Amino acid sequence: MSSLTWADLKCQLGSDMELFVAGKDRSSDIGVELTRRSIRHQGALSPWSPADSALTLKESTSPDDYLDRTVRLMRLRGAVSTEAFPIPGRSGAAGTLLRKIKTILWKLLRYQHDRMAFQQNAINELIIGSIEFQQSVSKQTVGDLERRVAQLETELASLRNTPPKPPAHPSPLPSPSGGEGEDPS
Repeated sequence: MSSLTWADLKCQLGSDMELFVAGKDRSSDIGVELTRRSIRHQGALSPWSPADSALTLKESTSPDDYLDRTVRLMRLRGAVSTEAFPIPGRSGAAGTLLRKIKTILWKLLRYQHDRMAFQQNAINELIIGSIEFQQSVSKQTVGDLERRVAQLETELASLRNTPPKPPAHPSPLPSPSGGEGEDPS
């Protein structure tokens, strides 16, 4: 790859990036090196898209939207990964030796790591399932309460718009002299 130029790399990657340092275009030298490094480390890049970032929470438009996004992110990221990954190392003979030792240690400890990850994943799934269930019940309860309040408000408005009904059995009016039901004349 050392014979590639910045133009070749831009064509391969479909990039229109230009790199300026102190006002000078350094795309042809620094850009090539950075691109080589990024190609070498592509396996170490995150598999998540930017839409799956926690930064999307700030785009929430309401508390319900925020909770929906949070639960979705928890579902996406709730599992402990046991996939192999590139082990970082330094250049040179010592770096190569250390990387080999780390690789051997990782293989030896992988069994225990997988067992712990399985247990943690089971707990994470239970917790996320509980949160999703609670969110669903809360949404249903709030919806039921909102419908009931709307119904009661409608009933109250209709009661306010109708004249009061006289009682079914009128009670005798008290007389000014204090006796009940007596005719004052």
